[in-house]
Order: sequence, then structure tokens, then C-alpha cells
Amino acid sequence: MKFIFCSRYATATSRKGFTLLELLVVVMIIGLISSMAIPQYRRSVYRAEMIEGMSHGKTIYDSALRYKSVNGSAPTNFNQLDVGFAGTTINGNSFTNGSFTYILNTDNTTIQNTKAGYRLEMRFPTVSNSGVSAPIYCCPRTGNQDGEWLCKNASGGVRSGSCYEIK
Repeated sequence: MKFIFCSRYATATSRKGFTLLELLVVVMIIGLISSMAIPQYRRSVYRAEMIEGMSHGKTIYDSALRYKSVNGSAPTNFNQLDVGFAGTTINGNSFTNGSFTYILNTDNTTIQNTKAGYRLEMRFPTVSNSGVSAPIYCCPRTGNQDGEWLCKNASGGVRSGSCYEIK
């Protein structure tokens, strides 16, 4: 005698699709991975932007040093420099390009990031008994954790007042 069971429930081999519990577990795992990856991604983007700002700032800084060596004094506006940025009108001693504001001062070039909460200061060289000094500082905006993290890691953690000196 052979018994045949008729069931409303499908057997495991003929089942198609996923259960609600399986879907919830997968969504939870994706959420956990995303919560860890997104802040790291944002910091990577800020780090790349910092390198871009330093690159542009270094170009401006070198041009200002050339001007200072030829004329004996620091430039007072960007029109005196031998560099420019395509598609950007530059008048006076500051301009904005993308997420950066570049400011030309008498003793340094400042690059202010409008998104990541920090500014870079490239000081013109000074001569003293201990030699020539031309420090670069990364200064986080007060209370901005991303700016603080970025400046601390870019400098190796060497703090100088409210800024970090990049070595």
C-alpha cells in the first residue's frame, strides 16, 4: 500500500523564490556593509580633492615665489602672476574654482575647501638662523570632524596651534 500525501506546501526542491526572512537578512547585510563603506568613500573623495587643491595651490605658490624673487615683494593680486585657470575670471587677490577658494596674501597662499571643512596655508619662505622655512599647514574648520581627520592624517598628526603642519 502506497500513501500519497497532498499538501498545500511545496517541497523544498520545487520551491521557487526567496522567503521574506532571507530577503530581510540580505538587506540587513547590505545595509551594514554600506554603513561602513560610505564614510570611507567620502573620506577618499575628500583626500583626492585635497590633493587637487594642493596641486593648484602649489602652482600659484610657485608663481608667487617667482614674482617675489623678481620684484622683491609679494604679489598683491592674481593678475601679477604668470598662471591662470581655464574658464575662470580672476580679479583681485582671491577667486573660486570648483570647491576651492584661492587667496593670495602677502605672506602665504591660502586654499579654502568649501565642502570638506579645512584650509591649506602655504607660507612663503622665511630665513632665520636655523635655515630656510616654508611650512604648509592644514587647518580644520572648528567642529568639522572630516576636516580634522583629513588634516591629521595628511600631516602625520603633527599639530602646530590650531593647524597641522604637513611635512
